[in-house]
Amino acid sequence: MSYRVFIVALAGVVATANAASIAYDKVQPIAQPKPVTISEKAGVKFKPQLFVDTGCFTFPAVNAAGETSSGLPAEQGNYFCVKRYNLLGSQVYGRATWYKGVWAIMYAWYYPKTITALVATATHDWQNAVVWINNPDLESPKIMGLSTSKKSETDHTKPHITRETFKSDVTYDKRTKDFDQFLDGTSFKLASTLILGPIFLRPMTEKKGEFQDLVMWSQLPDVARAALNSTEIGNVPFSDANFQKKLAEAWPF
Repeated sequence: MSYRVFIVALAGVVATANAASIAYDKVQPIAQPKPVTISEKAGVKFKPQLFVDTGCFTFPAVNAAGETSSGLPAEQGNYFCVKRYNLLGSQVYGRATWYKGVWAIMYAWYYPKTITALVATATHDWQNAVVWINNPDLESPKIMGLSTSKKSETDHTKPHITRETFKSDVTYDKRTKDFDQFLDGTSFKLASTLILGPIFLRPMTEKKGEFQDLVMWSQLPDVARAALNSTEIGNVPFSDANFQKKLAEAWPF
């Protein structure tokens, strides 16, 4: 390992060690950067809109300083998890890559707690959607598929919040045709909801949702990426450890 690589790696470790968890409603979202690369422009072009139907509202997971959300305890239902407590705004996180010859764009939202049938069951939750397109470099890329998570990203059956709590336990609803009814231009209309079970995402036809500022993985500050890779903030679907695994689970073809 070269001296420069060692210093960069050491800086990441130190930054992660120094990063703190702060109150869930004090995490400042990162303003959406101007897209520059082909990947970033495609991420903005196909960014979904989200309507929170029932359950917990979405909040930012990490700020520019690498401070992560401490989440909410399982008690008190979704009382502190509703929109009126989200004064700083929300965030959607993105990460994209080629996967089996198709361009995959994952969009992920963070929830301070997971809700099952209107009963809070654990701290931290993530839901995500993967938009599959043929080629981001084309003038008008074609949507090939949509995968939306339909299980809680947190294993709420475990009694204590530990690193083992946040193992992968998610499946996806997958579509490869008949997208028009769920699209507003190039943006999928998604609902975050729950029906006698954990929070899940579903495409919807009846309502438009809200856009959150998008920050792609490559646009995150180094300390924020390091925090999401190493901090116990649920099963981050786009982290280095999880991203490829989630794409395999979401593969719709």
